[in-house]
Amino acid sequence: MNIRVLQTGLWVLLSCIGWQAQAGTVIQQEQRDPGSDQVRFRVTLSVDAGKLRVEGENPGSGPGSGKFAMIFDQAKQVLWMMDPGKGSYLEMTAAQVQGMGQQMQQMMQQMEAQLAQIPPEQRAMVEQMMKQQMGNSAPPQVTVREKSRGEKVGQFVCTRYEVLTQGQVTEEICAAPAAQLQLEASALETFKALAAFYEPLSRQVPKGGWSVSSALREIQGFPVRTVVYEGQKPASEWVVVKIETKPLDAGLFTLPANLKKTEMPQMPQMPMMQR
Repeated sequence: MNIRVLQTGLWVLLSCIGWQAQAGTVIQQEQRDPGSDQVRFRVTLSVDAGKLRVEGENPGSGPGSGKFAMIFDQAKQVLWMMDPGKGSYLEMTAAQVQGMGQQMQQMMQQMEAQLAQIPPEQRAMVEQMMKQQMGNSAPPQVTVREKSRGEKVGQFVCTRYEVLTQGQVTEEICAAPAAQLQLEASALETFKALAAFYEPLSRQVPKGGWSVSSALREIQGFPVRTVVYEGQKPASEWVVVKIETKPLDAGLFTLPANLKKTEMPQMPQMPMMQR
């Protein structure tokens, strides 16, 4: 399974927490290189009350190409991540997410206790390595500021915002009013439920998209274009290409019977440091 694509799909879901969608809404998005019309990924988000489905496709033929899908069921408190190419799926329950969050917290506490026992020079070196791999242990400071209004993205007129992490621009988001997209508040509780589902992990992940979701609540409207920055330069662009409201087949939110369950990988144990 392409984990990077999966994380991107999850980010798309979580970034919608502050906005509203009508039951039976289908949102189609494309990822491109900034300034290019070539499609890198296509993502379709289907929303119905209490259920979410994300389907992604890489139209290329190289490494990472193919399809993925994921389903969140609020009533069952379960997330299924499917790899149709391999005929397999991973299952995450709320209890598993809670356990993973607790395990991550214990690992960080164990690491801090070990660091306190080693010489200052070695401790500084280990802390620097940890910072490069994981980022700072404290959640990054994320702020949002409005830049301009009345910009045009396809058929949408939107307001452009900058999302800054530790003072550096990490995203630019152009958001159109919900009324312009004919979206209503019927699936908002489902998005909130997904955020609550991941909360035990989001508190423990200092580096990544989870901590950004709260700041995105400050944005008014639905994001129709999102530019992601890396190293203070535009790296990729997500654009909404179609939104429609229609009845959705219940099978969209049902795990296919022909897929084989793959167990979640175990988190690695924290190695002991030599004094």
